[in-house]
Amino acid sequence: MGEAEETQPEPRRWAPPPIPICAGADRSSLLLEWRKYVDFADGFEYCLELGLKRALRSDLHGRRPGKKNAGTGRDLGAPELIEFAVAWSEHFPQGIFTSSAAGYAVNFDCLEWKTIYRGSENSSKVEDLIPGMGYVFRLCVMLPDSCSNEAPPPLSSDQIMFFTIPCAPCPPECPLLVDRGRTSLKLKWSPPSITGGMAIREYIAEMKRPGGDFENVYSGGTNLTVKVTRLVPGTSYIFRVQALSCLGWSGLSKEVTYVTASSVPAAPTPPSLLSSSRNSISLCWEEPDNHGSPVSSYTLEADDGLDGPFSVVYSGEERRCEVGNLRSGTSYKFRVLAHNGIGKGAFSASARFSTSHSPPSAPRSLSILGKTSTSGVVGWSPPDYNGGSSITGYELEFKLKAPGSCWTQAYSGQSSTCNLIGLRPGCQYHVHVRAKNNEGCGDFSQEASFMTSPGLSEAPLSLVFSEIRSTSLKVSWDRPNHDGGSAILGYRLEMLIAETSDSLCVYRGDELSVGVDKLIPGQKYIFKVQALNKAGSSAWSGPSEVWTKAAVPDAPETPTIVNVSSTTVSLRWISPKPNGSCILSYRLQMANLGYDATNRQNEMFRFYSSGTDRYIAGEENETQTEDNDKERHAVQSVYDGPALAYTVKNLEPWTSYAFCLQALNSVGESFCSKIILSKTSPSCPSPPSLVITETSTDTVSLQWELPQRDNGASVISFGLHMKKKPEAFKNNPRHNKTHIEDTTDEWTEVYKGALLNYALPSLLPGHSYMFRLVAYNVYGPSRPSFVTASTLAACPLPPSPPTFSGISPTSVRVRWSAPTCDNGAPILRYRLLMDHSKSGHMHKVYEGDSTSYKVVKLVPGRSYQVAVQAINSAGASHLSDLSSVTLPAQIVLPALDAPQLARSNDFLSVSWTHLDQREVVSYTLQMESAPGKLLQVYEGSTPRFMLDINNSNKSCKFRVRANGGDPWSVKQRRMIALIGTLLTLTLALFANTRD
Repeated sequence: MGEAEETQPEPRRWAPPPIPICAGADRSSLLLEWRKYVDFADGFEYCLELGLKRALRSDLHGRRPGKKNAGTGRDLGAPELIEFAVAWSEHFPQGIFTSSAAGYAVNFDCLEWKTIYRGSENSSKVEDLIPGMGYVFRLCVMLPDSCSNEAPPPLSSDQIMFFTIPCAPCPPECPLLVDRGRTSLKLKWSPPSITGGMAIREYIAEMKRPGGDFENVYSGGTNLTVKVTRLVPGTSYIFRVQALSCLGWSGLSKEVTYVTASSVPAAPTPPSLLSSSRNSISLCWEEPDNHGSPVSSYTLEADDGLDGPFSVVYSGEERRCEVGNLRSGTSYKFRVLAHNGIGKGAFSASARFSTSHSPPSAPRSLSILGKTSTSGVVGWSPPDYNGGSSITGYELEFKLKAPGSCWTQAYSGQSSTCNLIGLRPGCQYHVHVRAKNNEGCGDFSQEASFMTSPGLSEAPLSLVFSEIRSTSLKVSWDRPNHDGGSAILGYRLEMLIAETSDSLCVYRGDELSVGVDKLIPGQKYIFKVQALNKAGSSAWSGPSEVWTKAAVPDAPETPTIVNVSSTTVSLRWISPKPNGSCILSYRLQMANLGYDATNRQNEMFRFYSSGTDRYIAGEENETQTEDNDKERHAVQSVYDGPALAYTVKNLEPWTSYAFCLQALNSVGESFCSKIILSKTSPSCPSPPSLVITETSTDTVSLQWELPQRDNGASVISFGLHMKKKPEAFKNNPRHNKTHIEDTTDEWTEVYKGALLNYALPSLLPGHSYMFRLVAYNVYGPSRPSFVTASTLAACPLPPSPPTFSGISPTSVRVRWSAPTCDNGAPILRYRLLMDHSKSGHMHKVYEGDSTSYKVVKLVPGRSYQVAVQAINSAGASHLSDLSSVTLPAQIVLPALDAPQLARSNDFLSVSWTHLDQREVVSYTLQMESAPGKLLQVYEGSTPRFMLDINNSNKSCKFRVRANGGDPWSVKQRRMIALIGTLLTLTLALFANTRD
């Protein structure tokens, strides 16, 4: 019988691992999450693996997982999601991929997997990825060792692909040289190592020429090669490349430099001439472009001077050459080429240069053909040799036979004879001549000499003026340099008056100087002199100008009176002779002959000057001493200027004046003209004298006198005006009684008549008033006289009725306003009166300068009447109107608990229980810093106070009570800072007291 078969347990069924999802993505990282494994227990671990094959979006062959049906487990809507993902990059090429949770199901059979995360967490961030690339992931679940005998779970979850966000490509690698030519370069480059997830749409290749900017040599395609043509051989060029995708341009690649292949040198520029001589020519030329290979040598060729074939005249490394053994005066053509390691270049354009000619030899047969006292005729024959060039002219030079003389050119021309003129009579001269052609001048001929005939002397020299005065001067001159071969017999001096052009001989003799007088001051004169010998008179010396010194002007004629008024006199005059210096100005002087000089119109006066004093006096008083001031009148200048007329203003009416005139120029002032007298017209009287005789609180008495001058007409009446003095002038010492500005038009006429005094009643006490007085005659009013006066001060007006505030059962604060008028004296203090009994008798409770006062220790519930007086230096005002106040009844308040103290940093908080009483107005807090020394630190309605204690400790006590109640709280002790807080407490107490 067989044994019973054992039953084998069924293997455990493990759920498949979850598929990762993407919770976030950027260009270089992915955040992957997965749900918790249904069979996950202690010891289990997740293993996230990455497939080692990468794929672009265009490489997708799988599908994106969608939501699964709960019943069948099939994906829903996967094809639409795939289409949407593919269409995204086409529709938004410049956008940012935000659907980071989208993944694509893929199936790669051959993938090598790399574990990038292992642990128990449900998420992992994968970094250092490439933008725009798809990565394949799968999730595995690792069993613990305790489950090793059980059936293993599925190897992994389904494979899934996620993409990083695409971006613009990275810069391509620098281009590489494929082919090099003399005029072309072929380049290639590789695509960017990172395209950013998008295909490259276009490449741009740029080139930079020497000394230029980058230019585009390829664009608009995806080719990876370009051939650049039309380049210069042996030249360096710089290249760079840039790529473009649908998301934008990459950066520029690194710049790289390539050089075209070398070539033969370029043709040099035509040779340039350095110098030429009769048989040689020196040339130079510039180095041509070497096309990449240095120039090693040059070849210079020249023709035979007859436009024949070229032949080599120089071969070497230098760029300059002297070609010799040439014919003079011959034109040659030259050309040059350059050699380098590649070969020889082309010839330059030809240049033509000529050798030079030589100067001619000296002329022959120089001889004197004729002569006079001032001239000589010289002739010669042409030279034997012209130097290869035609004779273009001759140059003749001569010199006087005398020490220090030098050769002077007298002729230049083609003739073979020359007439020398302007020679000195009786002098010996030497001459020589030379020929010239296009090459220059030849040698001088041998000298020939001759002597001129005797003749007139030369003109005297150096006409000099000295001792110049206004009417005379001295003229001097030197002997002539040459007497013409005959001795000097004498001199003739002539003078020309520039103003009249008249000529006059002022001297004839053998002296070399003469004095000339009887001249006009400031006049221009012209002098000239000539020498005399047996041959006759010499030429005149050059004219010399001289001015006599200027003098003061002539005395002007007597001024003319044009117009006369009561305060002005208008005069005009004629300009006198200036005597050589323009008249700069005129000085009109005036003397006041006095108001009472009624009989002086026909009297003669004369101008006098003693030192700096100027005066005029009658002619009959000339014998009087200068100390007699009765007939002497001071002179003052009233005008100094260039005009020929002037009006003297601000004169006194009905007054005689004397006038005289002087002219001034740069030399000085003229004598005075004759005196002219004038008397001003009658006018209004002068201002009367006004004084204050008496003042009271409401009256001012004034008195005045007749004006000192009635100005030709008797005073007939007076007018007195008054106005209140402005505050700006009150007590201002600058505005005295006789100099007060009439600042407004608010004058009131208070009197008009012939009296000489007047009293003004009914004025305001303590006020300042301005008065002005005017005198009248037939010509009108005088200028006003001003005076100020102030009425005496009086007691002030009563203050306004008192008002009340801060009313408590035992106290009240009384306030009042200053009086509307202080009656001329400032308020010194106030007196507060209150009835303290039922009889109504007023008692003083305060006297001081404040307009408020707190009355204390009053009876609760009683009514009081209050009045105020204002006091100034004149006395006390009447009482103000009475004001009544009724105090509230006394409220019995309980004692407060001891205040609570709390310290915070540098502050101490003191608080207490608030009484729920409507009648409680405020609290009072006191501090005891020493036994029996209490200081009130607070008074107010808030049951709290903050105290600054400045970080130092000292024992103090506090107590508080409600104002209106008698009991104080129990004292509370606290160590606080006393030093530094007393000032704070005092200020707080002062502020509470003012409140």
